[in-house]
Amino acid sequence: MNNSTFNTKTDLAPSEYKNLFGDPFWNEQGSSKARNFYLEQNDRDKALMLKKNYLEMIEKSRQRNFNMAADCLQWWLDGTGFTKNIDFNWLRGNNEVIVAENINIERFEERLGLENFDKKLTKEGDYVKYTNELQRQFTGGIFRELYYVCGTSTITSKGNFIVTRKKDNFVLSGTIIHYWWDRYDWHKGANAYINGFGYVNDSDALLVEKYCGARPYEMRSQWKQSFNKTFQSGFFGGLSIKLK
Repeated sequence: MNNSTFNTKTDLAPSEYKNLFGDPFWNEQGSSKARNFYLEQNDRDKALMLKKNYLEMIEKSRQRNFNMAADCLQWWLDGTGFTKNIDFNWLRGNNEVIVAENINIERFEERLGLENFDKKLTKEGDYVKYTNELQRQFTGGIFRELYYVCGTSTITSKGNFIVTRKKDNFVLSGTIIHYWWDRYDWHKGANAYINGFGYVNDSDALLVEKYCGARPYEMRSQWKQSFNKTFQSGFFGGLSIKLK
């Protein structure tokens, strides 16, 4: 945004552009002067002021070392619309992701019914294949970076398994490929809390898309876990699945 454009219309200081909303969560008031000026503008000029605030959000995110959140917001502002691949190591550094991943793994184990294979596979070399796909939604904590990247997102886990009889034991082998995905977009009537900026309406972002070239996009990531576990007749639980 060109500050001089607005300075010709008002005596707002640059700092007042950045303090449009304040943060009511911390009882911090935005600039009433900037807010009143904002309400007087046409939609295009409102969008320019809002874009200034999103740029300030990016700067504040980098100051907090929330670089992934800053990169994602910048990707939206740049308006390419291209899919953004998110580093799975960064994703798995968030406890919410690990919990969702483990829930899907536990659900695979429950569906396999490992304690019953001594009745299903009776001879040496007998085997059974099992394939399934499970999903788990999760939401990042409101003050953590994951929340600013995706809010609520989904892991889809695709499992391929073989259980083989080896004398009195069984061998469970296979892979689980985890696909994480989310769409970086906005919904009229919704809002999100942004630390330092308060509750920001999605309709503001939609206005920036309309006049400033920002565009929604897809976020994707994937990782694979493989395993080979031997267990005895009557075994239940305790799978040891490690990232490959």
